[in-house]
Amino acid sequence: MHLWISIYLPTHSLDALFPHWPINTPLAAVLRQEKVWACTSAAQALGVRVGMRRSSVLGLAPRIVLRNDDPRAEQHYLQQIALSLLQYTPCLAFFDPHTLVLDVSASLRLFNGPRALWRRLASTLHALETHACLGMAPTARGACLLARQTHSRRRRVLRHVSLQRLLDPLPAGLLPATQTYAEWLQGIGCQTLGQLRQLPRKGLQQRSEPALVQTLDAAYGAVDDYFNWFEAPDRFSQRHDLLERIEYTPAVFHAATRLIEQLCGWLQAKHGTVTTLCFGLHHEKGRHARPPTLVNLKLSEPAWQPGHFEIVLGEQLRSLSLPAPVIAIELEVAAIEARQGLSQSLFIEPAQWPSQERRLFDILRARLGAENVLHAHPLADYRPERANRWESVPGPSSHAPANRAEHALSGKAGTLSSGMPPQLPDCARPFWLLPEPLALETRNNHPVYKGASLRLVQGPERIETGWWDEPGQELRDYFIAQDAGAARYWIYQDRRSPGWFLQGFFA
Repeated sequence: MHLWISIYLPTHSLDALFPHWPINTPLAAVLRQEKVWACTSAAQALGVRVGMRRSSVLGLAPRIVLRNDDPRAEQHYLQQIALSLLQYTPCLAFFDPHTLVLDVSASLRLFNGPRALWRRLASTLHALETHACLGMAPTARGACLLARQTHSRRRRVLRHVSLQRLLDPLPAGLLPATQTYAEWLQGIGCQTLGQLRQLPRKGLQQRSEPALVQTLDAAYGAVDDYFNWFEAPDRFSQRHDLLERIEYTPAVFHAATRLIEQLCGWLQAKHGTVTTLCFGLHHEKGRHARPPTLVNLKLSEPAWQPGHFEIVLGEQLRSLSLPAPVIAIELEVAAIEARQGLSQSLFIEPAQWPSQERRLFDILRARLGAENVLHAHPLADYRPERANRWESVPGPSSHAPANRAEHALSGKAGTLSSGMPPQLPDCARPFWLLPEPLALETRNNHPVYKGASLRLVQGPERIETGWWDEPGQELRDYFIAQDAGAARYWIYQDRRSPGWFLQGFFA
């Protein structure tokens, strides 16, 4: 199924020159050659219209904010939106200065169908705080017409037959090529696209230009449109200037998500991943200038989707204290890693299971600090109390064995038992081991724990090791003991003395 999505930006000039204009500058207008090119709804309510001269505008609205149009700023703003949308399809093009078109035919399966993809696109545009109208159709020009039209609330069609029913009643003036012939078309009573399509083709070609007939046929799918696809830059470097000084980290996070959306679109186009991001929080310049605050985001798993970055960034910013108000946020990525292909099998492969655990560790490190998230490091020592050492969970630069994540999640006691040498695979080990052996009382040559006499049910298992250490050689005979309540204990007797020691508890 061939499908296109069009994104029409009706207030593109205002969005580029007056960010957040509905709240910050509701009374504003953009001028081109001293005439109004675009204006806000508040300005229109005072009588300001497109094409009106500067002097007339100031006479109607003395407090209006006027700015000359800036094609470079508008193009930069459009490229920022395009970068964010590349995460949905690499086939993206600029239809005109206010419209983008996306060929999403190959993306429907990845994003679970047209409706889910539509919602994802709308949420991305909302995160970018962009005023946009969307249209979906089997043709690119048809999707553009649906996005621009205001006669119906229906803007999504999947079949050519449905597209024709929606396009026929729309005004013929929606096609830019008809603007030159608007008076002639009005004179012959041709007001809609359906009526324009019913005109004799040869007579229409003689009285108009080839572009009119070609665009009309392209809208209905009779001919194909061809585009120059947008190409992502080789290096990602974006800066988001804030309109107001930010003093709280939640506002920083809200602004940083805009850069993350653009980064993910760029990574998708490059088919790459990153494990480290560095955000530069710029502060005031001049007399009170200070160096930017750097926020380093380190992931143990290569990522390329917004959710992977936003969760860890939110946790890290929660514990950050800003030394000064933030006026701009910058994100630059130079090196990326190639993304590995996903498995197409029905079931998740075991090799992919630890990825969720590593993402959990990223969140824990950001929330608690890297020094407070530890994992077990088994040692080759027969003595249970020395068979493990706790270390910080390795970051993205470390290459730990795949089973380290399993050790860290299994708990301190269970990991100690997994660190025992492989010569004793069939010997039972308790789940809970004590950090140091606990000396037990004896009664009638039987070990006693909390007043209860213990009965030996299995053993002995002999361990002789440690002659190279400071305390000297260990000579131990291990037993499994049980009390009257059927609770089992792992105890041993030091052959150099008659005492008993408790090493751990069975679950």
